[in-house]
Amino acid sequence: IYNAGIRRPPHTGAGLLALRAEFYRAKLRQFLETDYAEGVDEYMAYFGIATREKAVESAQIESVIIPVNITYFPIRARNNIVNRLAHLFVEKLPDRIEEELEVEGTMLSEGVDIDINFGPPIAPSAYLSGKVHELRVRDRALYLSMEETKRALQFGREALALMQRYMESIYGMTTVNHDHVFAYLLEKYRKRRIGVQDFRNRAFLAIDRIQGLPVQSSHTSLFLKQRYLLTGDRHGRFESFMDVAKSDGLVVEDGGAIIKNRERFSRPHEFHDIRRDNVVEVLKNEIEPLKNVASAIDSVMRLPSCLVRRKIRKQFLDLDRGVFESDYEKYYLDGESKPSNIGRPFFLKRFFGCRGILLIHGYMAAPEEVRALGEYLYRAGYTVYGVRLRGHGTAPEDLASRNWEEWYESANRGLIVLKNTVRKIAVAGFSTGAGVALYQAINKPDTFRGVISINAPLKVNNIGSRLASTVVLWNSFLGRLRVGRGKMEYVKNEPENRHINYFRNPISGVAQLEKFMDVVEKRLKDLYVPALIVQGSQDPVVNPVSGLEIFDLIGGTDKELCRLYAERHGIVNGEGSGRVFRRVERFLDEIMG
Repeated sequence: IYNAGIRRPPHTGAGLLALRAEFYRAKLRQFLETDYAEGVDEYMAYFGIATREKAVESAQIESVIIPVNITYFPIRARNNIVNRLAHLFVEKLPDRIEEELEVEGTMLSEGVDIDINFGPPIAPSAYLSGKVHELRVRDRALYLSMEETKRALQFGREALALMQRYMESIYGMTTVNHDHVFAYLLEKYRKRRIGVQDFRNRAFLAIDRIQGLPVQSSHTSLFLKQRYLLTGDRHGRFESFMDVAKSDGLVVEDGGAIIKNRERFSRPHEFHDIRRDNVVEVLKNEIEPLKNVASAIDSVMRLPSCLVRRKIRKQFLDLDRGVFESDYEKYYLDGESKPSNIGRPFFLKRFFGCRGILLIHGYMAAPEEVRALGEYLYRAGYTVYGVRLRGHGTAPEDLASRNWEEWYESANRGLIVLKNTVRKIAVAGFSTGAGVALYQAINKPDTFRGVISINAPLKVNNIGSRLASTVVLWNSFLGRLRVGRGKMEYVKNEPENRHINYFRNPISGVAQLEKFMDVVEKRLKDLYVPALIVQGSQDPVVNPVSGLEIFDLIGGTDKELCRLYAERHGIVNGEGSGRVFRRVERFLDEIMG
């Protein structure tokens, strides 16, 4: 602990009190066993013991120390309503009180998770041994006066050893959370500059490793999905931590990199000021004693950036393919499900290429729907990832069980693969996939160079889709009544691409599509990356007015609307698809540089 200009170990006061308490119990037992009535009476009077029975009971109880760890998450020091109220009554508060009000006041006003962990009891009797101790217990001295206590009951070495034992237990029960990982990475990283994405990657891998460790206590959020660290979506915990590090003057962000202020990291802080002036060091210090956790983070920090990216790319490639294989096996319908190569996500990697495109197929389809476009762009020099939206490429029953958030999450898995493969990324989608592409670009403006929407279903021609929500409610009502008849769960579908699309359309899936496009429509005003909107003029599925409406709703000015004469919906396959491919390639070449 650094305080008043010196570094010192933690105080031994609790250990000393426990040792003295146990010493007095041992003395009382000795007095009782030897019938030394005068000593028993003196102790009863001194310690306020009412009866001899109580004295016997007290002598038999063993003194113990219960280690307790209290972990707060998050720890933030800000000007808040509590310290503002305090300043109304006292203009100049002592620094220590000011720090307490800024930290504890923020906890009260903004909320905080408090984890309290209790360790196994520690018996101080194990530290009271040796001939000197035995002689003191057996003699008839009372050791109650201040002079005797100071002379005979110092227990210096014993108190120090006991303190080290209970402090080890206390530190070992720290509830590990996101802030700990971020702080340890930031402070221990040997270089002054680290890319934001590299930092996020390393934090993800570190948490991934910590999840497999026998840690005594971890915050529940550490076991939720951590992939938002990698996708570019706003990750509340990471952003909050970085805001604190920047406001404390520890780092600045410049050109996608985190730059450390080494002078601020090396400056010593007083014990009672450090939570306010450098909470990053506080957090790092909290988990440093957890050797397995610190070792896991250290091992991630030693990895070269290229290997970090390779590990994450492989993990999510395997994950995405594994999700498909599991769904395909679970929902496979003989005579209805297409071959597995139709629905499996595909990855076309250009060695030494720096440009990538995330391709997303449409509703009731599969990655095979956009494969021709993907292969065209691959030949043009792009690395391509063909996303498989959850519920697709298997069977209609799978699609009926999904929601639109799972479609968005499916695209995120592919995006993570691309982000760890290339430096420049655009996103493109066909039909429903275009809606997912637009939503990705809205939420991640710093991730994508541009977005391409092809026949996005903002307005659909099929009246059944407009009735989907009503039918879903009706089905739900019948389900609650346990009535099987009268439900309308699927409608017949006559697809253009019979070798790819489903022949049955789940009503619940249409309702999810409708709900999703409402979400996208409301957010188009927030889209500012370069956008190409492609719309077939005679689309029989999507109302051709959709393209113009999307174009008008987009908030940015760097946008293009391309209307192509086409009497089919599926313009990314078959006759006329070459025109679409060339237009997409031209747009990509312009925005990628």
